[in-house]
Amino acid sequence: MSLARFFSKPRWQSKDATVRRQAVATENAAELVAQLGQFAREDVDAGVRLAALKRLADPSLSQAMAQDDRDEGVRHAARTLFTELLAGTHASAPPLADRIRLLRAQDDARLIEQIAVIAPESELRLAALKRVERPALILERVTGDSDASVRLAALDRINDETQLARISERARKTDKTISRLANERLQRLRLERGDPDAISEQARALCEEFERLLREGDRGDQAATLASAWDRIADKAPQHLVVRYRNAHELFELSRDPERIARLRQRAADRVRLDAEMQAIEQAARHPENQSQAELQALFNALGDLHAGFADDNDDHGAALSVRFTRLGAQLAAMKPETLTETQPDADAEAVARRDAESAERAARTEAGRAERERKQKELTGKLDQAIRETATAIAAGKSAEAHLAHARLSGLRRAVPAIPAALRDALADVESDYAKIQQWQRWSDGNRRQQLCEELEVLPETGLHPDALATRVREIQAEWTALDRLEARPAQANEGIDRRFRALCHKAIAPAKPYFEKRDELRKQGSEQTGQLITDARTAVSSEAPDWRALAAMRQRTVEGLRALDRVNPRERKNLAAELKQVLGIIDERISTQHAQVEATKAGLIARAEALAELTDTRTAISQARDLQKTWQTAGNGKRARDQAQWKIFRTAIDAVFGRADTERAEQGAREQQAFADTMALCNELEAIASGASTPERGDVQRIESAWRALGPQDATLRQRFAAAQNGLHELAARREKARRRAGFDIWLLHYDVLLRQEAGESDADTLDSIRENLLPLTMTNDEFGSRLESARAGNPQAVGDTATLRDCVLGIEQLAGIEPPEEDRQRRMDMQVEKLSARMRGVQAPAPATALQELLAGWITAGPNHDAGLEMRFRRAVIGTLETFG
Repeated sequence: MSLARFFSKPRWQSKDATVRRQAVATENAAELVAQLGQFAREDVDAGVRLAALKRLADPSLSQAMAQDDRDEGVRHAARTLFTELLAGTHASAPPLADRIRLLRAQDDARLIEQIAVIAPESELRLAALKRVERPALILERVTGDSDASVRLAALDRINDETQLARISERARKTDKTISRLANERLQRLRLERGDPDAISEQARALCEEFERLLREGDRGDQAATLASAWDRIADKAPQHLVVRYRNAHELFELSRDPERIARLRQRAADRVRLDAEMQAIEQAARHPENQSQAELQALFNALGDLHAGFADDNDDHGAALSVRFTRLGAQLAAMKPETLTETQPDADAEAVARRDAESAERAARTEAGRAERERKQKELTGKLDQAIRETATAIAAGKSAEAHLAHARLSGLRRAVPAIPAALRDALADVESDYAKIQQWQRWSDGNRRQQLCEELEVLPETGLHPDALATRVREIQAEWTALDRLEARPAQANEGIDRRFRALCHKAIAPAKPYFEKRDELRKQGSEQTGQLITDARTAVSSEAPDWRALAAMRQRTVEGLRALDRVNPRERKNLAAELKQVLGIIDERISTQHAQVEATKAGLIARAEALAELTDTRTAISQARDLQKTWQTAGNGKRARDQAQWKIFRTAIDAVFGRADTERAEQGAREQQAFADTMALCNELEAIASGASTPERGDVQRIESAWRALGPQDATLRQRFAAAQNGLHELAARREKARRRAGFDIWLLHYDVLLRQEAGESDADTLDSIRENLLPLTMTNDEFGSRLESARAGNPQAVGDTATLRDCVLGIEQLAGIEPPEEDRQRRMDMQVEKLSARMRGVQAPAPATALQELLAGWITAGPNHDAGLEMRFRRAVIGTLETFG
């Protein structure tokens, strides 16, 4: 130990707080490191305490100082440091498990919310989110967090229907899983509270699922699940969906019973046969004249046998056959009743003929009625089919208004058609299902839009809009609300809860603007009074026999401004006031026109006298008379502006001819001075353009400009300063370009080095990194060393850890070039290296230039192999960048 060191104190024991703070922040003495905690807690200077705290980066200490330190700045810095350590964004942050344990012990809601947002690890954010109580942050995390598990956890904590609807809509394109889950939870909540729309939508979805099962085949487990879900809403579902579900369920159960299907198929075949036999009997009954009494009796008997085949059928087809049987039996009995009983040989032939005629007439009327009913049925069926198609087309095109109109026509036709054909039932059911869905979605969408309009009205008074804009926006919202009512066919003055709320919010929104409108009405009243006074003043000015023409011109200007400012008066008075102002303005213009004619005649005489001065040979006399004419011109008054200017040009030309010689000399002198100034200005602009350009200036151009500048010798101080600033800019530009040229190869080397590290770390695939390398400028140094390590990394043969001693020597050498002091543990090694270099220099070995030395050290760094020491890597980069900064 040296004597000087024995008698001197360490810098961290200095009484000067600045020296002590710097020592605490940078020195690495073991005794100092051991006392850093004491410095952080007990030092009298806040800066020393803060430096020690930042160097220790201890969570417990930072948390304690955030609460107990006597300086507000230190407390704030400690809170920031503790937040970074707990979140894991600080380089010295504890492991994740320790941070999660520390988080459990925290009670600061604001800190927990910060961790839930900024923590890099999803596990830590999830642990913090579980303790967050602020709904707005939970809602934001559903769509704002980068990890799916955190988003799902946040969604699990939201039970508000409005928020779930917003989440579903907001995440519809960005996160379909969250959107779907939010919508499912929303529907579940609506079902639990018995929302009719939700129940209808759920019922329709179950019907569609059952119908899909019918198309895809037997899936009994899924059918049981659907049936269980249906049981929960069966008593609240709409009737048409209940029927639809019952039909789908019965068809599904039927599809799983082969024997029942076989019986139904046999019954269908029997019905076809019975229908054919019934048609044969009906055909024979239409021509009774071709049938004998025995044949008619046989037909009646056959009809009785057929009835036994369908008497037990209770469905629509069986009922239809029964109706046909009854009608045909009555027809046969009416035609030949005597053949259906015992033969009566003595019956009256005339009575029989009469009955036959009546029976034929009744049959004809019956047949005509049936044909008319069939025609109407066919016509209505065609219209119903067309209405179904139009409704389906409008629904498919998304035109809700047309869909509503088409469905209204469809509903009227459904009531008019006695029996809907089976061929249209499926299409009708599909259209009704799609239309019900459109109605539901429209009600949901319109409801959401109404809610949004109400929310906008709530915040509208706080937006700071101009009252006119506020009133316009309220009217727009009211118009949109009315359009929604018209689209939904709701009454214009509906009295539902949301309508009452909307009207109340409209009154509340417009209330802040009422004082403005009242004030505007007051100002308009004042404007009307001021305009009336202006008209009175104008009439008084016009009625004067010898008016002040300047005052009259000013009055005319005031009258024109009054016309332009009529928007400040009451709109109901605007038209009358405008007419009066225009009348007064016409009178003023007439008076002014008369005065302009007089002025024009006076100035014409002055022009004639001025032109006569050109004939005078005595220049002095001509100049004196010209000056007198100028004075007279000034007192002649002002006429019409355009004519005044034209006369003035002629008068001025005549006067200028008198002063021509002196004016010519002065003009020539002024031209020379102006040209000299323009030349110096051009030289200054040219030099500034060169100094601010991107390309390297030509030395000859700069010398030419400087030589011309010295030749002109400008005296303008501003131009001289600009020229000097441009010269300084050129010198600085040259220096920057020289520095960029000297370090360009090293900057390219660093970019290739980053790609090499990513290749060896396996952060990206080889093709991606090759593409990055191809976009970089080619290496100009250490290319061979790069190539070997790159080929090894591409082949998947990671190199062993490089020679640590060589790598450390390279770092020490680069730190020496950069002028950076090494850590305490490397100081002796650095000193040994310096001694070796000094010894070599004493032996006559010349030290290489800094750029050459840096190239050699970089080549040694690459050749030594991969470095796995993060601290050494950080020192290496800092030293390389520091060395490059010295190249200037």
